[in-house]
Amino acid sequence: MADEADMANDLIASEVSSALNRLRLTTSGKMGPKNCALCEEAIPLVRRQLGFKFCIECAVETERRKLLFVD
Repeated sequence: MADEADMANDLIASEVSSALNRLRLTTSGKMGPKNCALCEEAIPLVRRQLGFKFCIECAVETERRKLLFVD
């Protein structure tokens, strides 16, 4: 029988998998901009190839703010 920790780990794995699938579906396949849309810092090539428009630091901060203001 699975304990609470096992169930929590399964839930986390499922949520991560769902989030990655949503990201894959929404990625346009187009090259992202050379500079971050928020701070104008250069975005690494691999990140640009995935279509991201924010540098890592701005993306982390944006996600953190979203989590703080969830209804």
